[in-house]
Amino acid sequence: GGTSATSVRVASLLVRIIAMASAIAIGRSQPSDSQVLPVDFLHGVASGDPLSDAVVIWTRATPRGLVGPPTFPDGVMVATTGVNLIWEVWPEEAGAAPNRSGSAVAKEERDFTVKVDITSLKFGVPYAFRFRDGVVSSPVGHFRLPPPGGDALASLRYAIFSCSSWQWGSFAAYAHAAQQKLDFWVHLGDYIYESGGEAMLDSYEAMKRSPTQPTHELLSLADYRERHAQYRTDPDLQSLAGAAPMIPIWDDHEVTNNDWMHGAESHAASQDGDFEARKNAAMRAYHEWMPTRHSAAPDAPLMRWRDFQFGDLAQLLVLESRLLARTQRPALDGEHMRELLMGAVAAAQGGGVLPAPTEWGGSALEGKFKELKTMAEKSRWQENSRLLGFEQLTWISEMVANASARGVRWNLLAQQLRQPLASPNFEEALHRAQMSSDEGVRSRSGIWDSAWANATTAPLGQATYLKDSLRPSIPSPDEYQRHDISPQMRTWALAALAAGRYGINTDFEGWDGYLAERQRFVDALSHGGASGAGKVVVYGGDSHNAWAGLMRGHAGNVVAHEFDGMSVTSRGEEYHTPWLPSDLRNAAWVAANKDLAWADTQHRGYMLVSLSHEAHKVSYLAVDTTLPGTTGKSMCLATFVSVEGQDAFRKETC
Repeated sequence: GGTSATSVRVASLLVRIIAMASAIAIGRSQPSDSQVLPVDFLHGVASGDPLSDAVVIWTRATPRGLVGPPTFPDGVMVATTGVNLIWEVWPEEAGAAPNRSGSAVAKEERDFTVKVDITSLKFGVPYAFRFRDGVVSSPVGHFRLPPPGGDALASLRYAIFSCSSWQWGSFAAYAHAAQQKLDFWVHLGDYIYESGGEAMLDSYEAMKRSPTQPTHELLSLADYRERHAQYRTDPDLQSLAGAAPMIPIWDDHEVTNNDWMHGAESHAASQDGDFEARKNAAMRAYHEWMPTRHSAAPDAPLMRWRDFQFGDLAQLLVLESRLLARTQRPALDGEHMRELLMGAVAAAQGGGVLPAPTEWGGSALEGKFKELKTMAEKSRWQENSRLLGFEQLTWISEMVANASARGVRWNLLAQQLRQPLASPNFEEALHRAQMSSDEGVRSRSGIWDSAWANATTAPLGQATYLKDSLRPSIPSPDEYQRHDISPQMRTWALAALAAGRYGINTDFEGWDGYLAERQRFVDALSHGGASGAGKVVVYGGDSHNAWAGLMRGHAGNVVAHEFDGMSVTSRGEEYHTPWLPSDLRNAAWVAANKDLAWADTQHRGYMLVSLSHEAHKVSYLAVDTTLPGTTGKSMCLATFVSVEGQDAFRKETC
């Protein structure tokens, strides 16, 4: 006979319930409601949060036939079920077999993910691990643990990543790093992105990706789980996740763009619902799908800063600057300021009274620019604006002081933000190039002058630019194309000229918009007793571009060396000013910032660090995002070496 609509709906509902997703299992407990189900390990394995005697190992056991994200329909209660797994760990010595094992349950209430905190391990021993269900085994992962704080450790090798958008190209940076024999790797945030849709780049700019899963913006627990699951299917990410322990921290896109304690720029309650519910769903999915040392207990805090000790060589402080203390930024933000700058130029253009840049001095337009400068500085120096908060700043100071007392050589701080920088000064960069004693720089000055004139003063219709910056990997000259300067580009170029000349900041999202809190951060490092060149290193991400500079205290003393890395895939400055040669853009940033030694605003990749008692060595490695794995090009952009007792780091040949 026929099948009723009700029975079809019930059957469909049962399938969806069986496909619900998730499990973090800490320890050996094996609830009686677990089942023997055939599974596949589609998302690889990972280890994370390494201690001297413990590490978290992770996998996801996908029941065969599970399709789509888990969904709880409104009002439907489901019994908790799970999948029995066995975990195994063994030293990677010749002929070694698994000598430690235990059981864990991949529960659907935790998206069939499993985490086990393996304890009583030996530091310095290369270990392997895997999961199995009795029939199918996961890929084999690897880790080696550091000695406890204070014990001798000669060296470390690690990589630092940030901003890995599925839509912007391949994760080749992960595959490249997986070959580097790392002790651990750090992700500074924007590990996933919440936006949905098709890949955003043409094939010549980046590898064409499948659409995001789900295709819409993430809002619910099911949404965030599905996006994490998609990321974990990437072979390049899997190769790195299995090669060394991960130490992650989130930024904004793990929840939504430009978030803070109680809201976000990209969250509208009328459309997106309650922000706290969204935040908690995002962070729950984050911990389910990441190898973090986070309890599955309902009352366990979802967000916290933490530290990792590496013998007498270093301690790593992982900071939280998004969801625990960050206050809502003032209404004046970078986008608004850019609009005001462009509006001032456009108004002068529309009224037929736009003077040439050489004639701005004393003009009404210059007066307007100076007003905007005053507005920007007032917004940036809000005393009550917070990022880290009092409790975390106190902890930083105490941890740094404690490390110094224990004789730890290096204080390393991993946080999400780029060092604060003044807007790029293109005029000063052009002047320096013309006056340079370096013949190579002088030879570029003519090209730069022509590009700048086309952008700012040449008649529209005749002004062109070479589209060499719209390839965020490693460009080939035969793919460069010449394009016309548009009226909008002209307006923005003149606004950028004004921002550089008059020191008008157009970025308020990171440290640039929280300068009072930045000073408190500098004070925390100084008061901790570690101030002094070469002892403190701060890593940052978020900007998608690469920077190397100095952090100074009140008296002008160097407190830390700051190294901010480029994104894995996400687009950077090259997309905002495609009408400028990338090396001119880099030079303009350096020209505007006396403590900025180097910048790269075109490439994607990661930072590779070699650390010893004598020196901290960081290399900026660029990879091609148009191809997966290690099949594409890669190159070292720059290497910098910090030595204790020297204010400045030195640049070395890669």
